[in-house]
Formats: sequence, C-alpha cells, structure tokens
Amino acid sequence: MGITSHQMSQGEFATSIAQKIRTRHLQSRPLQFIALSGRDCAGKSTLAMDIREQLSHLGLRVTLLSIDAFLIRRHLRTPNTPEHIDYFENAFDYAALVRALETAKDSVSSAHPSSCDIVLVEGVFLLRQELSHWWDLTVWVEVDTSVIMNRAVKRDKEYFGDEHTVRRVYANRCLPAQDHHIQRDMPKQNADIVATFENGMWTVTTSFTVHR
Repeated sequence: MGITSHQMSQGEFATSIAQKIRTRHLQSRPLQFIALSGRDCAGKSTLAMDIREQLSHLGLRVTLLSIDAFLIRRHLRTPNTPEHIDYFENAFDYAALVRALETAKDSVSSAHPSSCDIVLVEGVFLLRQELSHWWDLTVWVEVDTSVIMNRAVKRDKEYFGDEHTVRRVYANRCLPAQDHHIQRDMPKQNADIVATFENGMWTVTTSFTVHR
C-alpha cells in the first residue's frame, strides 16, 4: 500500500475527494457510500457540503446524510455506563442509519431508477467496526483539541446554556468518547484519506488502495 501527502485548501480538498469519487463512479460503481468522520467540531459538516457541491458540478446525484439526524436525546436514554461510553454507544440510532443505507442500496437493485449516485454520510463514530463494511471510501479529519473547544463554545453555547457547561460536556463526554473510538476502532489507521486542519490548510494523506 502506497501513501501520498499533500497540503490543500478547503476547496482543493473537497475537489480532490469529489474527483476520486467520480473516478470510481466511472468504473461501473452504480452507487457509492462515503463516510466522512472525525472528532466533534472537526469541520465535517462544512466539508461535506463542499464535497456535495463539487460532486453536483461533476454531474453526480448526491444524498447527504448526517449522523446528527439519528441522535437519541440524552433524556430518552437510560445510561448505565460512564458518560463518554454512553455517548459512543447510545447517543445515535445506528440501526436506523443502517436502514437508511439499506433503503438507498435497495433502490439501485430495484426495477426503479435510483435517485442518487452517491450517499455521503458525515458525523462522529462512522468508522466504528460495526459499520466498516458499508463504506466504499472513508475520510477521517482532525483538528487540534484547542480548536475543537473554541468551535464548540461558539456552536453549542446556546444549546447547553453557557460556556462552562459546553467545556465540561466536551471534556467529560465528547473528547473522551472520541479517544475511546480512536483506541477501539483505529479510524486514522483504517481510513482511506486522513486530513489534519491547521492554519487554514488541510494536510491530506491518501492511501493508494481503498475498501472493496
């Protein structure tokens, strides 16, 4: 397996991923499932929208899903594990996500024309072992913890009520859950594309081989 590394702007990064997806589509891939994952507040949602835009410019029909659409609110859960383990295991309805992916897959196999060429899914914990067989291409993005905290305060202050609560939740729940995921599933080692954001640029590392 060969590896290359390049520095790219956000637009260049989105374009490079879109071009890889289009190349695979031209190689008789009727439907691809793409996972874009990483820590909370790593920039996944913005990057996913940029990739979708680039894919649309290339003439591909894209369904964009977010793991946040499958969030199970904390008051609906009955955790009996540490806070960060509960977040990793129980915060999202993974079974519902799989059903959505199966529906997209079945639409290609049916007699009716599929309404999309690409299913792009963004969110945390997508590279967990239990979902790995679904992905044709996986992308893992990283930013420094201090950046995550600053972004979290700006994004989630209204939701959690104040900056102190945001920092406590991230310190006790989100960041430890990601550490657990990284140790358990080794997403950085297993992803096809790994990118680190620093000083306005992405440092992108790509493997020559991809899943399936």
